[in-house]
Amino acid sequence: MLETQLKFKSALKTRQQGDGGYLDSLSFLLLLVTAFICMPSSFAQEKFSVSAKDSQVTFAGEHVGMQFSGIFDKWDADILLPPAASPKIIATFDVTSAKTGDSTYDSTLPEGDWFDVENHPKSVFESNQIVAKDKDYAVTGTLTLRGISQPVSFLLKNNDTTLTASFIIDRLAYSIGMESDPDAEWVNKEIKMTLTLQKQ
Repeated sequence: MLETQLKFKSALKTRQQGDGGYLDSLSFLLLLVTAFICMPSSFAQEKFSVSAKDSQVTFAGEHVGMQFSGIFDKWDADILLPPAASPKIIATFDVTSAKTGDSTYDSTLPEGDWFDVENHPKSVFESNQIVAKDKDYAVTGTLTLRGISQPVSFLLKNNDTTLTASFIIDRLAYSIGMESDPDAEWVNKEIKMTLTLQKQ
């Protein structure tokens, strides 16, 4: 990189001295292109879209001491990461697509006391700040579920081919199961969300 910069400065000096030749102009242009190509890859902007077709958003908790887990079958997100001037993540979830594979849970989740899909079929996450942390990203934003908005923060880990994160939401803060289990005696109030996003 240093050698490229020295050649760039030398070509610029030669051009400023007024040779004006075609070859000098061509060399100058080629060195500009080379300098751009040799810029560190950390300056590359990461912008892509993901969905349930290639990535996963899952949830997990406990019911009477037994673990359960589920997945959203329909969702999509647009992601713009640093060093973009205005990095942003906006994700929309079809709450009706939440599945655990257990018929009892899957018939209960859409009900009014739980996800209340009749009145709130969509959930939205929108970031308000994304800060680069080494190769990863510290994300803060707002998750709206059942018409209730709560702050959420997580570390989005940047791997070779994926972005991954996990964080906890309090189901009672979203009035999920508030009528049937307000004291979290049956279903724990802490629900773990896990993201596995394939880079495009």
